Order: sequence, then C-alpha cells, then structure tokens
Amino acid sequence: MSDKKLPLTNCNTWIRLAYMLLFGILLMAARLVISLVVVVQFLLVLIIGSDNENLRNLGQGLGKWVYQTVLFLTFNSEDKPFPFDEWPTVETASGYSVNSDDDEVEEVEDAEYVEAEEVADDDVPSFTADESDSETDQPQK
Repeated sequence: MSDKKLPLTNCNTWIRLAYMLLFGILLMAARLVISLVVVVQFLLVLIIGSDNENLRNLGQGLGKWVYQTVLFLTFNSEDKPFPFDEWPTVETASGYSVNSDDDEVEEVEDAEYVEAEEVADDDVPSFTADESDSETDQPQK
C-alpha cells in the first residue's frame, strides 16, 4: 500500500476550515457595520451637506478587508486577513460635498465651443464619392 495520506486526513485543511468559519462570521458582522456606515454617511450628507472623513476611511478599510477575506475564503489567497495580518491601508480620497456638483457645472459652462462654420470642410472626412469621382468610375462606352 502507498504511504500517501488521504486529503480527508490533512490537518491543515481542517484548521483552515476553522479559520474560514471564523471569517465567515466576521464577514457577516462587517456587512452590518458597512450598512450602518452607508446610512450614517447618507444622513450626514443630507443634514450637513458633506460626508465624514473618518467614516469614509472606515468604509474604505472595511471594503478592502472584505475583499481580502473573500479571497481567503475562496482559496485564492493563503494570507489570513486582519486580525492575523495588518489592517488594509486606506488611501486618501476626496470627500463628497453637496456643493461639488455646482463646480462641475460651472466648468462645463465655461468651456469654449467651436461653431460648425469654423470647422473647415477639409477637416471632416467624407465617406461618399463626389460627383466628379463617380463620372470617372463609370465604364467608358
């Protein structure tokens, strides 16, 4: 008989199952926290007019943690996420403000537009044959 062990008796696989159960529970808790962050951020934007930077950073960190956790749970990564590794780094992002939409509208209004008469006919390609070209393309009798 061979000395190979059955995959069923591999101790590392059973230990990984325990980690997977733990991270599955933590993932459900993270879903609740993300839902709370979404609701609170939305209410802050409605009431104050801008979002909270700390909540935005928490949401970004949780999103990256969820991604790392899903990679671990689906066997795409052997690295265990936080708390067995560092918390994901958060990149600074510009926040949302109710007034930021007005700035974008002003930029569009200030843009220079070129009138159709200013564009030369040579700049616009033509995909139809001119009458002079069609006369030369006809067979001679």
